[in-house]
Amino acid sequence: MMMEKLAVRLVENQGRYQKGLVLPQIPPIKSVKLVKQSSLNIKAKKQVAVSVEIIMKNGFNEIINSYDRLFENLSDPESVHQVRVSIRKFRAILAFFMPLFKRADYQQKQDRLRKMAQQFSEVRQLDVLLEEISQIEKDSVLAISDFEVIKAHLIGKRQIAFKALLTNLETDAFVLDLLDIWVWKLNGPWDESTPLLQLSLKKYTEKQVDNWLKKIKKSMKSLDVKDQQAIHRVRIKSKKLRYAIEALACIVDHKTSKSIAAFKKIQDDLGYYHDVFANQHLLEQLTSESDDTKLHYQAGIIIGGQMIAGNRKIKKFLH
Repeated sequence: MMMEKLAVRLVENQGRYQKGLVLPQIPPIKSVKLVKQSSLNIKAKKQVAVSVEIIMKNGFNEIINSYDRLFENLSDPESVHQVRVSIRKFRAILAFFMPLFKRADYQQKQDRLRKMAQQFSEVRQLDVLLEEISQIEKDSVLAISDFEVIKAHLIGKRQIAFKALLTNLETDAFVLDLLDIWVWKLNGPWDESTPLLQLSLKKYTEKQVDNWLKKIKKSMKSLDVKDQQAIHRVRIKSKKLRYAIEALACIVDHKTSKSIAAFKKIQDDLGYYHDVFANQHLLEQLTSESDDTKLHYQAGIIIGGQMIAGNRKIKKFLH
């Protein structure tokens, strides 16, 4: 579905792009083939750009397939999440290889991808909160009142947000944004002046992983758990590195893979802590719009429970 849209829009908008683009490079099929990261045909000793093109192609295909799966599974909250994740993974790949790209073009594409992913944020946040409420109900030892009132409000907001999301996705804007990124990828995004292009994939990866790990560890040592933005930045940086390493799974050594795996637990804990405050803000906004005492009561239980759980997870980061 998305590939067909891209093919049509490319024909309609050829004048926007560089000459010489070969139209058959977009296959006229419903979806595109994905390859497991561990099976990507990338070689450690090859020049870095050759392998990055393969990794980028697979990441781009992942966005296309997740988009198609969304429209095939509109009732599944996970399908919304996977489109957002596929865009984030692609952004992480671009960020990891950023020194190889022409800076202005690279930043423009990153900004566009960020806006594309942000369209899914409201629906995803509501899904996360609804999942958390279900978990609270499941884990509760004490007899507590059900959360039907607050869930009904959240489901209503989710339906409105999801409808707006689908309306946006069905316009040409999302397709044209994706098309611009695809054409940029095909037409040589490299900064030919950087000597990094002469490195092998292995050498570049070792250099970049070491650089990112040093920055993340430095940020972790001085992390102020009261600074929500600082926590968010560290979590996002480490998640981007994990995504990049996953894309390079077939060439990274065991030590690197193990060190990145250790970040997964850190990201989960910091992510939960971040979600606590995001959920609190969402619930406070919800209660400010209603005088329903049951809604206020249930929101208070959820906020309090999440605060306690979040404090437990963040204690390990206190110095």
